[in-house]
Amino acid sequence: MTDDLQEARQRRERRKPVRPVGWSGSRLPSGAARSREARRVLERVDQAAERNHPAGYYAGKTPTPERITLALDWCDLYGPEVDRALGGEEPMVDEWESGVLVPTVADVQALSKLTGYAVKFFYMPPPPPLGNGWICGSGGCKPLGEEISRDGKCPACGQPAPEGARP
Repeated sequence: MTDDLQEARQRRERRKPVRPVGWSGSRLPSGAARSREARRVLERVDQAAERNHPAGYYAGKTPTPERITLALDWCDLYGPEVDRALGGEEPMVDEWESGVLVPTVADVQALSKLTGYAVKFFYMPPPPPLGNGWICGSGGCKPLGEEISRDGKCPACGQPAPEGARP
């Protein structure tokens, strides 16, 4: 009997101790590791709040009109069909894009489903403006920004820039 008891005690001592949840080791993480871990936790909390209570999460925030335009343009969605797909009438989406009307959270969620972009995308700050390049189209080439080539021609296709855009 004592041998069995002795064996059980030895097995228990050889076993790894169970650590409590959240235990990170014998010492606390360094400042950088601690702040990285805190950011990850806050990001998960933020994602959970957005997922579970979108109306409360986005309350007081305004979607960015430029982002609405970007998403619709990138998905090739134009015209009154977009308004109808979102349950509205023309010019509802045009007014969102111009900033005249502010879409509700439910409207942005429907827009998110239609375009495939996350709801959060529409609440991000506007993207930086395009610059120092050219847009070539059927109506000719137009420079983006201030820089125009010295000869006033598009470097991509060789067409001249419009009269008002030459250096």
